[in-house]
Amino acid sequence: MNLYILYLKRKFWAWPDGFVWKIAEKLTLKSRRKKYDLFISVIRPKPQDKILDVGVAPYASYSFRSTNYLEKWFPHHENITALTNDDPERFKDFHKHFPMVKLVFGDGRNLEFPSNYFDIVFSNAVVEHVGKEEEQRKFIYELCRVGKRIFITTPNRWFPVDPHTLIPFAHWLPQKIKFWIYKKLGREYWAHLNHLNPLTPKNFLSLFPSEKQVRLFKQSVLGIPCNLIAIVEK
Repeated sequence: MNLYILYLKRKFWAWPDGFVWKIAEKLTLKSRRKKYDLFISVIRPKPQDKILDVGVAPYASYSFRSTNYLEKWFPHHENITALTNDDPERFKDFHKHFPMVKLVFGDGRNLEFPSNYFDIVFSNAVVEHVGKEEEQRKFIYELCRVGKRIFITTPNRWFPVDPHTLIPFAHWLPQKIKFWIYKKLGREYWAHLNHLNPLTPKNFLSLFPSEKQVRLFKQSVLGIPCNLIAIVEK
């Protein structure tokens, strides 16, 4: 019986091939396409713009859920710098997929670039993974410092289902209870603020420097905002 339960759990729940993740994949693809279209329509990147993408992912298959969708869909790779603080060994295949993109390793909270060095700074769903509020603020400040135009996204904490765990409502509970649930349901990686610290719209906007004019866009599913997109223009 235990083996059968484990089998069902893998088929239904295991990432990334479980049934619930396959269902979510279609929504994720649609969401990322909408975010990219918003990026193009509002930021209006030009071919010669220098772009920094903060927080690229290391997956071997870059078609998976349109991971690194800026690199996948934006045609002018020669002007993109992709930054990660992950293990370089995990990125050994990156240039097989994006040979013209410059890959650099560093900390988004302490960027080694001059102020206003990039025309555009892009970051998709990274700020919720950098730690407590003070670390998130450092991250946002650094992105605003090195870029002239900013495009930053994060999931909305008030959406009923957390996209990282697909566990409904648990992320609304007190931290101790939430982390207990994550561990019990096999999502123990996310049971730490350094790995997942979701933001409300108010929290998100409060992280930006006061002198910046921030436009907040909300992407919805069934009329409920699921993603927050903050845009800073010149």
